[in-house]
Amino acid sequence: MKKEAVQFIVNKPFNVSILSIKKYPIHWHEDVTEILLPLKGSIEVNANFEHILVKEGDFWFVNNKSIHSIRSSSKAIVAVFHIDLNYFEKYFKYIKYMFFRNNMYSQGNTRIESDNYDDDIRKGYKTRFRNLLVSVLTDITSQDPLAEELTRDSMYQLVASMVQEFNWLQFLKKSNDFISPLQLDRYHRIVKYIDEHYHEKITLDDIAKQEFITKNYFSHLWKNLSHFSFNERLNYERTLKSEFLLLSTNMSIATIAEKCGFSDVKYYYKHFRRWYGVKPLEHKKRCQEYMDSQFDYEELDLSSMANIIKSYIKEIVIPDYSQDNIWKTSYLFDNFVKMKYLYKFDKITPQPPPRSVIVNVLNPSNFKNKEGKFYFNWQNIDLLVNFSETSDFKINIKLDCQFLDDFSYKDIIHTFLDSCIYRYRIVTIEKWNFVINYQDEKSFNVAIGIGNIIHDKIQNANIRYYFEI
Repeated sequence: MKKEAVQFIVNKPFNVSILSIKKYPIHWHEDVTEILLPLKGSIEVNANFEHILVKEGDFWFVNNKSIHSIRSSSKAIVAVFHIDLNYFEKYFKYIKYMFFRNNMYSQGNTRIESDNYDDDIRKGYKTRFRNLLVSVLTDITSQDPLAEELTRDSMYQLVASMVQEFNWLQFLKKSNDFISPLQLDRYHRIVKYIDEHYHEKITLDDIAKQEFITKNYFSHLWKNLSHFSFNERLNYERTLKSEFLLLSTNMSIATIAEKCGFSDVKYYYKHFRRWYGVKPLEHKKRCQEYMDSQFDYEELDLSSMANIIKSYIKEIVIPDYSQDNIWKTSYLFDNFVKMKYLYKFDKITPQPPPRSVIVNVLNPSNFKNKEGKFYFNWQNIDLLVNFSETSDFKINIKLDCQFLDDFSYKDIIHTFLDSCIYRYRIVTIEKWNFVINYQDEKSFNVAIGIGNIIHDKIQNANIRYYFEI
């Protein structure tokens, strides 16, 4: 077992490769986050104590310094993204100490699936993130002169999404919970302190003193944020650190326990079994047997992967948006291609500012009402939101009252806004303009009602009304 170095080019803080994998050795990366996206076939990832089945259509984060291996029952084709945390540290101060997740948590050595989340909010986050990964792949395999610039834009969006939506505190919290930036920074400062001092004795008093807060306040804050007590988290970190010594040295269990900060070897056994489900030497033996077997993987030529990626888009990405065939997949695929073209066109011939894009949300091409159930074309909206975040476009959400009536408009607007808040967060939506048009006195009253709903949900919303003839 060894550290696998990832070489980054100056001003290019990411690497993308596509591999055929049946069995990949145990390894880890330092100051790197790895993202695995199976394009064909499923993979099983062993990361520290977790065993995760990652299916086609999903992805998985391998966190900084996480010991992991990858295998597949048949040779899976996997896109592998490496992100340079040293580079992005200037934008996100504690990114090296963030733990990224896209599924619910597991204890012990039971295999779980990477899509075991339980609500549409997380599904929306994951769909957008996966489609950004796919967008990167379409660019790097296109041999387009603009590919590098387009890829750089998408990678920054990916990292921002990781921090804002897949930091495990954010991803696992309930939808109505709020974690302030101050709380997040405090949490990550403490995690950094643990990472640097895990081998020493660390008490609640030490942390409280460092943070200038009372011990009682800190205990409640930590429990509310992390779902584990501080001592549980401290011993969790010590247990993970011990795996490096266990698998890469011949140290005795007693020595490993001491070097990792456990006051007694019996506590080390207790915590190791809690997380890994076995004794330390049993885990070591299992890993050695894995490393002694034959490996089977190869890196594939990116330029030959265009058809694989196109097939993935048609079979995985587009059907996700079809919503039980409400939207035809052929129409969605054509729109995907069109949006990518417009994005490239903007890079070639940028318009003078200010620049805007209009999303006619209630137009029949973007909205359908089937027996009281509302369907929005989220593919178009997702792509435009991604487009606007790196192209300095202002999004204008057009709400056309001619498509609404007095009886259903409130339910429709509530559904749309709630979904947007879940998918994109308030901080993104506050940048949008809501443009509401009306044609007569009746539709004017509907327009005012829509505006009131928007203001109730988005306090700093930008709303404009206009009359159309």
